[in-house]
Amino acid sequence: MNLPMRNRVLLVGSVLLASLPLVGAELVEKIVARVNDRLITSSEFESRFAVFISSPQAGNNPLEAKRKLLSELIDEKLLEERAKELSVSATDEEVETAVEKVKRQYNLATDAEFDNALKSSNLTREDLKRQMKNTITLQKVIGRDISSKLDMTDDTLRLEYERRKDQLYKTPDQANVGEIVVRFDANDPAARARAASRIEEARAKIAAGTPFADVAKQYSEGNARERGGALGNVNKGELVTPLDAAVFSDPPQEFPPAVLLSSSIHLFHVTDRKPAGYRPFAEVKEDLRARIGDDLYDKRYGEYIQKLRREAFIKIYDPALAAAREEKKTS
Repeated sequence: MNLPMRNRVLLVGSVLLASLPLVGAELVEKIVARVNDRLITSSEFESRFAVFISSPQAGNNPLEAKRKLLSELIDEKLLEERAKELSVSATDEEVETAVEKVKRQYNLATDAEFDNALKSSNLTREDLKRQMKNTITLQKVIGRDISSKLDMTDDTLRLEYERRKDQLYKTPDQANVGEIVVRFDANDPAARARAASRIEEARAKIAAGTPFADVAKQYSEGNARERGGALGNVNKGELVTPLDAAVFSDPPQEFPPAVLLSSSIHLFHVTDRKPAGYRPFAEVKEDLRARIGDDLYDKRYGEYIQKLRREAFIKIYDPALAAAREEKKTS
């Protein structure tokens, strides 16, 4: 499956509005699978599959899509049974809130629009509420058995920070940079000499005590001229190689030598040099929590579902779908 585990319990949007079997379905019908004492009927499966087959996770192989859907339905039945064991259920208030959220999601402003949308999916409000109640109940089971037990303490996050900081939070050398640029025609040696002369005039004024920003406003032909040549904070590697080498010279220089390019000369003012390092833990803690939360959740969810499956009686009556289960057991 390509969806995160936390999104696989039940789909709430368009799938929700078409996922229930029709109210008038026959009571006696073909059984697709049994999960302990719970049954997955043919009408339930086909109703869900009609929506699932058009979703991105279904893929291009209809049989494989049926296998994926059946696996999800089995997981749902296991969670429903666990909810009964825990005496967990959704409250009427929670169901009403969820229904209102669906109405907002689909811009159904009036009761008439809402009822028409439900009717087009062969559903009533009571059908929708039952599905919402089931969705919320299963989410509560997940929250109680998995989410509440995720180890996301500061100690855990610090360990993960040390493990992944090179990948996620490495910072390059930085410096605050001011620039004076004088341009010339690359094919005109005299123009290049005049540009070099102007740069030397600018350097002399700076050396005599004139603020760099004032000199930049007078001499620079760069885009930052009106800002007094201020480029702001620059990371090592952002500028073209010759300019980068001047700004991040070793040892650091506040006024490195002017740099001659093919059609311009650059004079820099470099301050606030900061060596490469890492963003501090306190600054990235919440970002790290979000990054590893889904990974950790998926791992725990997978382990949890496999445990429920091992302890359950699961019988698939459709030969094609049962064959896939047997293949997994022997692989």
